[in-house]
Amino acid sequence: MILTDSILAEGVYDITFDWPVFFSQLFGFAVIVWFIVKYVVPPVKKIMTKAQDTVRRQLEESELAADRLSEAKASYDSAVAEAQAELQRMREEAREDADRIIAQMREAAAMEVERVRKQGRDQILQYRRQMIRDLENDLSAAMLALTEEKLREHVSTPEARSDSIEKFLADLEALANSSSEARPQPKQKWP
Repeated sequence: MILTDSILAEGVYDITFDWPVFFSQLFGFAVIVWFIVKYVVPPVKKIMTKAQDTVRRQLEESELAADRLSEAKASYDSAVAEAQAELQRMREEAREDADRIIAQMREAAAMEVERVRKQGRDQILQYRRQMIRDLENDLSAAMLALTEEKLREHVSTPEARSDSIEKFLADLEALANSSSEARPQPKQKWP
């Protein structure tokens, strides 16, 4: 409390005017104003002028675009009317063409069906002939394999071996007898 009383007694609100500080601040303010007027205001003015010109140009272009839009709307309406008339004419031509094409396609389809049927019959006959050939070949191969198997079974039996050995010995004996006659005998094939 003593401290606040002394401050109030001296005068907290005692304002003194210092002229050198005032003039230096006034000079600094003048320099700042001069700097702003010299270097900041001209570019800002240019930007503002440019923006105003751009807005003015855009407004003019907008008016021209509105005029062009109304002209385009009128030409669009007339083009729509012409297009509808042309569309009606094209529909009629398309119906006629479609009827003609359908008749041609039916005719062509009938011819194609007949051709495919004939070709199918020919292919079936060809497959049948091929299948018969294949079955005959398979049957022949199976018969040969079965015959070979039966012959092998027959030859592998002891009786068949002894018969073939006896036949061989008989042939050797006959050959020996015939060599005394000096007449060559034809060789026999062994089973």
